[in-house]
Amino acid sequence: MINFAAQVADMKNLIFFLVLTFFSSAVLMAQRNTSGDMLLHLEDRSKNGAKVDITLDEGIQENYYKHLIFNSKNPQVIGYRIRIFSGSGHDAKNNATMARATFLSRYPDIGAYLIYDAPDYKVYVGDCRTQSEVLKLFERIKKDFPYSFISPKQPIDPDKYKSPENNE
Repeated sequence: MINFAAQVADMKNLIFFLVLTFFSSAVLMAQRNTSGDMLLHLEDRSKNGAKVDITLDEGIQENYYKHLIFNSKNPQVIGYRIRIFSGSGHDAKNNATMARATFLSRYPDIGAYLIYDAPDYKVYVGDCRTQSEVLKLFERIKKDFPYSFISPKQPIDPDKYKSPENNE
């Protein structure tokens, strides 16, 4: 038996995702202009003679503005890194620094980041946008760092991002 309520909920989610994707791309285009708010930018254009009619549900418009605020506060790109070291204790900082230096001496083309996340010192490497990229990097370094593991949902610096295809 077909669950009509589930199909309606799926359809609402799909429509919301498509609208959010449209507005996300519109926001990116608007940021190239003087305004970061695409809706205001379109309203300004309509004052200059262009006819633009936008009718939005209040929930979609509210989520649009939440999205703008979130992106302005979080300029990083979320991606993947590989953690090659984690430790705590009196010599953890020294060990983390040594692990980072060892990594950079073997892989000077890949970024390595020492992070203090109380009480642990951690060393993350790479700036990968996709899972396939981090898997390629992991295959490349796992022989030298056998206890390393992939860490998703890491903020990466898009300016330092290098595709693994360019690193070989």
